[in-house]
Amino acid sequence: MSLFQSEVKVIFLDAGGVLFDTFFNDDGRIRYLLTERGYQKTQIDAAIKKADKTEGNLITNWNEEEQYYKRKYTAIAEELGDLELTNELLFFAHFAGHSKLFPEVKVVLEELSKKYQLAVISNAMPSMDWIFDRLGIRKYFDSIILSAFVNEEKPGKAIYNRALQQLQAKREESIFIDDRIENITGAERVGIKGLHSDRDKFNLRELLIEQKLL
Repeated sequence: MSLFQSEVKVIFLDAGGVLFDTFFNDDGRIRYLLTERGYQKTQIDAAIKKADKTEGNLITNWNEEEQYYKRKYTAIAEELGDLELTNELLFFAHFAGHSKLFPEVKVVLEELSKKYQLAVISNAMPSMDWIFDRLGIRKYFDSIILSAFVNEEKPGKAIYNRALQQLQAKREESIFIDDRIENITGAERVGIKGLHSDRDKFNLRELLIEQKLL
């Protein structure tokens, strides 16, 4: 049975975890590269622990993001005694190059875009914006709202209100799909109906069919 009694005209979606994912987290990508380089687990653990202390201010563009990751990866390289690792990690471990669409997503977006306005609301670094081009899905969205660009984050109310304003959408005609319950709760606090994406139960297509949105 659908949760949505009124007509839905706008669907807001989270990006990472809903549309695509890296399937290896940041530490996993780092560990893979360093293991291939011949470093032992204890050395890698110590290097990652040091890097986890890297501080970053609010990141709003690629230059700031690049400097943040360079500081992080330099901390790893210094701990391992090989500064050349910094650039290798920046090139091969950065998440933007590893993201992959979930198998059903492109067809789902094609179908949804014929019936609804679509937009993204995501807590993300600036480089996530490039992923939509690399994966060929930007064309399906009327708006892509990333926390890095608007200086607001889920589950705070401001980012959802900004999303509504950008699309001139009515909250009662909108839904938001996310894989984190706290972000669903944040959307519902501003009057947008939330839908939890739990891939252990349903993929995105199955979830939308169950709710009679497809």
